[in-house]
Amino acid sequence: MTWKEMGVLLSRVNNSCRGSSGEPVNTSETASGSICDGEVRGADSDRCSVAPIQNNERVLVPAFPVSAHVERGYITPQQVYNLLSAEEGQPALYDSYYILILDCRSTERYEDSHVVTARAAVTVIHPVLGCLVSCVELQKYSTILLYAEEGCSPVGSAKARTDSPDLLHCFFQLSSLGMDPVILLGGFSAFHALYPFLCTPLMVLLEAERHTLTIYPSEILEEALFQGSASQASDYRIINNLHITHVVNATANWPDAFPGTLRYLRLRLSDDAQQELVEALPLASRFISSALMGDPAGRVLVHCSAGRSRSSAVTLAFLMEHRRWSLLHALRWLKERRACSAPNMNFLRQLLSYEELLFGSKITSLNDIRR
Repeated sequence: MTWKEMGVLLSRVNNSCRGSSGEPVNTSETASGSICDGEVRGADSDRCSVAPIQNNERVLVPAFPVSAHVERGYITPQQVYNLLSAEEGQPALYDSYYILILDCRSTERYEDSHVVTARAAVTVIHPVLGCLVSCVELQKYSTILLYAEEGCSPVGSAKARTDSPDLLHCFFQLSSLGMDPVILLGGFSAFHALYPFLCTPLMVLLEAERHTLTIYPSEILEEALFQGSASQASDYRIINNLHITHVVNATANWPDAFPGTLRYLRLRLSDDAQQELVEALPLASRFISSALMGDPAGRVLVHCSAGRSRSSAVTLAFLMEHRRWSLLHALRWLKERRACSAPNMNFLRQLLSYEELLFGSKITSLNDIRR
């Protein structure tokens, strides 16, 4: 099937999947071809398809990604989660100097539970003695993160001085040394509410201890869409902790790990210059959209072998079609949340064709996304 033929198919699906109100409804139609071995597997596998969101001209109107405004010097719990999940060759968290997390609460609260790899702030910034770690040592860290129990009052405000004096002491001490620390919005309580599995009473500091940590898939859309590796998709603890309900398996040979528990879309894709995506992209986009729009809403994990190329192509196609983002904006969004994402050049060219099919014209150039 060519991209032109796929455009006709999308238009037909679009028309057949709208009720009298013009809103999309579920359909069991799937793209034909040999890309899948039983395209959708698991319970209720007929609810797998949602039409692309299109206007009367049958093309999408481009939209811009909108993120919640975060003041400079602050970081959201989701951003911290993705920092802890980052991979580039190997998990970034395995590097002892990747991130310095300082728990600015009481010793008792720290010993009860803290963000994984966090140190009690008093071991770095003493209330009386000041900095206990040399400036040279501090400069080795790519990120220095501070958190209190809760709250997100502006640094220097009267409320912040009352709510978290120890955090402010650490912040200004580090700033005076030329560091650029960031503060966790909502504090430990906000992070723990979303990611309790990344909190622990254990002190994890040494590199050998870090290698025992579980590395999670990246969170692309909050509490909705995740992207990772085949090994992560086969770890039931990860699946359970993230409340995953649907999985897009974009590997050629890796088996579906939990077919009796989760709903799967199996795409047998190879990460090479010959692999065509013309049927896989709209099929995967409909599957993901159906899962996220379900009642109750599901959570989707998209994976290939390493979580870099094939899974990125699938995620980008979904963001273009159902968020109405150009390929350039979708790629920027993805890279901010999963820095190791890297669709191969063949996939990028096909994504450019898919963008033109969805929006009716070229928006992104190859040069835009090769920078």
